[in-house]
Amino acid sequence: MKVLSIEIMSNSAGMLIIDGDQSTYSVTNLGKLLSIPKEDNSIKDIIEFQTNFSKHLQNQNIDRVVLCEGGNDSKKMRVRMEFAVLSECEKQSIDYKTYPTGSCTRLINSTYKKETGREFSDDLVKNALPKYMGKALVAGWRFLE
Repeated sequence: MKVLSIEIMSNSAGMLIIDGDQSTYSVTNLGKLLSIPKEDNSIKDIIEFQTNFSKHLQNQNIDRVVLCEGGNDSKKMRVRMEFAVLSECEKQSIDYKTYPTGSCTRLINSTYKKETGREFSDDLVKNALPKYMGKALVAGWRFLE
């Protein structure tokens, strides 16, 4: 299974492609490919973000999109960007799941090691991922089949 895992961070979307199953997977860090201006954004900025996300989706061969939702960032902007992501998935009939950031934290702190026998931090290092991509990794991992 191939998953595009996304976490909205501040004004950008951190993205990973996770391919495999829960026991054996590979990760491609797409980084923070898409963003909107940090200053007071308009609906036009959100529409442009959604258009760019749409083009990005069309270039991927994925089975599912996983959105790590919530967090403490600028709420209005984050919610709008999350809405644009989910709207585009609906529009393109792409299977998607959402997973709350609080649940990601619990997975990182307890469930991941129980289910894999590995430390989560070791898998971040193995996949050359910065710590801030941890929630995107664990949310995508959660929905691998």
